[in-house]
Amino acid sequence: MYALLGRATDVRTAVDRYVEEVESSENLAARIARWFRELNPWLLDAVIGTVFTVVGLIGLFAASDPRHVYESPDALGVALALACSLPFFVRRRFPVAVLFASTAALVALAGAGYPSSLQSQFLFVAVYTVGSHCDSRKRLLGIVWLIVGLIGAAVIGMRGTTTAQIATAGASYFAVYFLGTTIQNRRLYMQQLEERTALLERERDEEAKRAVADERLRIAQELHDVVAHSMGVIAVQAGVGAHVIDDDPAEAKKSLESIATTSRSTLTEIRRLLGVLRADDPAAYQPAPGLADLDRLVADMDSAGVPVAVKVAGTRHDVPPGVDLTAYRIVQEALTNVLKHAGPAHASVVVGYEPSALRLEITDDGRGVNGRATAGGHGIVGMRERVGVYGGSLEAGPVAGGGFRVVAELPYGDET
Repeated sequence: MYALLGRATDVRTAVDRYVEEVESSENLAARIARWFRELNPWLLDAVIGTVFTVVGLIGLFAASDPRHVYESPDALGVALALACSLPFFVRRRFPVAVLFASTAALVALAGAGYPSSLQSQFLFVAVYTVGSHCDSRKRLLGIVWLIVGLIGAAVIGMRGTTTAQIATAGASYFAVYFLGTTIQNRRLYMQQLEERTALLERERDEEAKRAVADERLRIAQELHDVVAHSMGVIAVQAGVGAHVIDDDPAEAKKSLESIATTSRSTLTEIRRLLGVLRADDPAAYQPAPGLADLDRLVADMDSAGVPVAVKVAGTRHDVPPGVDLTAYRIVQEALTNVLKHAGPAHASVVVGYEPSALRLEITDDGRGVNGRATAGGHGIVGMRERVGVYGGSLEAGPVAGGGFRVVAELPYGDET
């Protein structure tokens, strides 16, 4: 399978042309091999059996060799000739039986003095079939029987054939047998490669589906956090504005301004998230928030009526972007729950930097979680899912004496 290369000044062009020609040759060979594999085996065996039967009978009746005198064709000769060729109609289904029958019939035909030169050629197909379509045990059985047949032919004697010629024919049979074995090994190897390729493709498709599902879940969590936090702030500010609009228009105006600011910020965030689904260039959208944006979050909470104190424990250092975003969302969700469910309250956030983990603690002194936001609510469930991605832990529950406490640990680095 060689491809001719013409002279080319551009080496890359020559190499590409060579590769294309080789691949074309390989594709042609693969197509031919696939065509033979997909061909109906019964049809192929019927053609082989018919040809062998016709050729064998012609050889029996038309054989003429002045050097040797053969027995005249009769009913026994015809029967033995047919016994050499008819088994090939079921060659693929019973390869060992076909080899047994054709070998025995050939030895009997030659031993009886009938012409058998053409029938001896049929064994090449039988031996090849055993080598290319049988397992090791059947192949060994077929080879042993072939050896027995060769020895029997040498002992009985075949007219017009010497022992050396029988040995040469035996060597040819063995060569064809090993050719069939080699082809079978290659076919099995190619089947394994095809199965492995199909398995890898299925795994790749499943991985792609899982990635899509994970991305959808992540976006759903992002949208939940953004919308829940912003709607909580807007609801509180709208309630404050409606309550004081008659007595304190300035305070009501301040609430409306806070609603406008929060709405614009939320719309920007939603556009960023939805833009990830529509565009290939994320640079046009704002980066994902992180712990560096806690000041803005605290300012929003303060304007909504929940004072928040932030404390940093340990030496502040950079953390992986995913952990940074997750930490921000956990703090955001916890403070949103304080705003929605704790009533008048103060909150505190402690961000603890450890060598290979980030620890968050959010507490408040409000009335605690009510029936609308139990530990099984979507907010806390979402926090648990986020923490679970990094193999971390989350504790959330009421504090003795009032209030609520959320503690999250996000491991990262070499120890995760």
